Amino acid sequence: MKTQYIKPAAVKKLIKSHGKRTAAEFLLALDNYVERAIIRAASEHNGGKKTVDASVAGHTLGNR
Repeated sequence: MKTQYIKPAAVKKLIKSHGKRTAAEFLLALDNYVERAIIRAASEHNGGKKTVDASVAGHTLGNR
């Protein structure tokens, strides 16, 4: 299966810079996590705004 939301090369490069290797299952799990995070953010009521902004990201991703 191919990832849809992440760039596998960039993820692999970052992981390799920490002395680790990347399994294909990790990339798919990360891609699924990103998809769920996007759906949560898009579903969030943001005071009637149509734009998903940093405040929504902070709320849905837990980076308040």
